[in-house]
Amino acid sequence: MPKVLALTDSSEDIKNFCTEADTLFFRIRPLPAAEHTYDRFQEMYRKLKESCDLSSVEVVVAEYVEAVPLVYFMRRDGYHCPALMIPHSNPYPFNLLFYFLLLAGHAHPADLVICGSQNAARAYEHFTGIPAANICTFGIKDVYTRQDKTECRELLGLPRDRDILLYTGRFMNDKGLCSLLSGYRRLREERPSALLVMSVTHIDPPYFNRLAARMEDVIVFHRLEKRQTVSLYNAADLFVSGATSIFETYGKSPLEAMACGVPSVVPRWDGFPYFINDTNGALVDVEYLTHSNDNPYEFARMSESHFVMKCQEVLSHSEAFAPQVPEGARYERTMEVLPGVLERMAAKRAAGPVRTGSQEIDKSRYPESVVAVLDHYGLVKCEDLLSKADRLGLIDRSTRGEETLLRNLHHDMFMAMESHVPGPAWGDADDGRTA
Repeated sequence: MPKVLALTDSSEDIKNFCTEADTLFFRIRPLPAAEHTYDRFQEMYRKLKESCDLSSVEVVVAEYVEAVPLVYFMRRDGYHCPALMIPHSNPYPFNLLFYFLLLAGHAHPADLVICGSQNAARAYEHFTGIPAANICTFGIKDVYTRQDKTECRELLGLPRDRDILLYTGRFMNDKGLCSLLSGYRRLREERPSALLVMSVTHIDPPYFNRLAARMEDVIVFHRLEKRQTVSLYNAADLFVSGATSIFETYGKSPLEAMACGVPSVVPRWDGFPYFINDTNGALVDVEYLTHSNDNPYEFARMSESHFVMKCQEVLSHSEAFAPQVPEGARYERTMEVLPGVLERMAAKRAAGPVRTGSQEIDKSRYPESVVAVLDHYGLVKCEDLLSKADRLGLIDRSTRGEETLLRNLHHDMFMAMESHVPGPAWGDADDGRTA
């Protein structure tokens, strides 16, 4: 196993595919957008240099988008090892795109982004030029199993005689909850037995308060223990989501529901079409918008009328569905695949020098929607993607950015999935790399 520098706060996950004795850990965590600043990343890099000998590193495992600027600083200072990037996000909006463009200007031939859908992998390759692989990050664990529905409802105090629709996840404005609640209200008009149950983790208080008056006939659980969450999945008749999230690339919750034998109704969005089909649920049409929706960076929403139709179909024919989790979506499978990926990357670590210093951005490498952003903000050199963009308020998102540029980039990235026929989710290729 090569000498690995892991930029992460998930050390237990990393230890499952890296040898602990050969791994240097530097803690990095997801930051609020307001904390994304040039000075903050420089300070993180200073602490990184003080904590370990960077010259001994053969491969960097960079988890979260916050790690990418640190890899750039390493390259700028002459440390020429490849990076395995696990962003758990798409390269959008502007600040996330800029981090990967920054690294693309100082790329190592063995760099690789791994992400949870073929669509996200294509987005990274098309918009940044960095090779990408469709490997589930990190998949679901085997605690999600089938249990008796009646017993689970009694355990959680849920009614026996209702059609329970379950949403699990964050209560935040990228999750399409406004569309979900509107669709649920319309479904209740046709099917009064429907009951929406939500199990939420992170809550955005202003967003929660804005939707509170619309949560009539909704049961909300907050931060259930894992075993209670498994019981809740088993108590449900249907998993539902309205998420057209710009961040998440595949969605772990529908997979957890499938492991418990529960079908899903979710938008035809990003990674969902790769594992949701008419054997385990249904896909809902997505409407693309001229102006942003709940989230200032999102220009899409789930069709509420189509959501109602698909929920009715699945609930009325529940016996026809046999959800099975794809093997590649299991945590254990991901941990089997990743050591080989790291070893192949390390074998290519001497594949030529990486450019140091701040180079001029080669705009000929990028699609029109990206070039338009670079030209509009006068981003000429790679360092501009951090330093100048920071001064413009684009890194910490204190400035939203020009709406037309955001919309064109959003539609270029996410509407592309409409033109592709999904292949198998998390295929059998050695590293899952896209064709």
